[in-house]
Amino acid sequence: MQHIIDAKRERSDSHNSKNDDREGRESLFHHILNSDMPESELADERLAKEAMVIMGAGTVTTGPTIAYISYYILTRPEIRLKLQEELHSVMLAWPQRVPSIVELEQLPYLQALIKEGLRYAWGESARHGSRVPVGMSCYYMHTDPSVYQAPFEFMPDRWLGEVHPNMNRNFVPFCRGSRGCLGMK
Repeated sequence: MQHIIDAKRERSDSHNSKNDDREGRESLFHHILNSDMPESELADERLAKEAMVIMGAGTVTTGPTIAYISYYILTRPEIRLKLQEELHSVMLAWPQRVPSIVELEQLPYLQALIKEGLRYAWGESARHGSRVPVGMSCYYMHTDPSVYQAPFEFMPDRWLGEVHPNMNRNFVPFCRGSRGCLGMK
């Protein structure tokens, strides 16, 4: 809440001064406060709720995804072995040299593991506080047996080699359209 109050104070100060020293440290709330939103939408309580949604959105998908991937790496020796073999060459100089994101993106099994983790750990499929579905349901899209063989099994290999276009079509861990994840935009 203090950040919102500070952003509002800085907004007020910047209206009274031509010298704006915020450059490089603006937050989402600085942008909201300087947008054309009506004043009624800029109340502290409303902005605090926005902050809760943003903080929650960054953890609702990531936490379970990392947990599922970690679980399967630790409990399925064949997954752990494949991953270790693939990571071996890029991790040789660790910790003196950390592999770049580009290098890690070139590892097909790691990418398949991440993709399967995102498919398996579907996020929220309804608005908080209700059971009304929002647009599309990741759960149904990710567990469609006509698209994914054995949809309730964790199978990273399904993403290797020739991937059927329907798998990519149904792969919506961050949803799509107007209800898509803001972090993807």
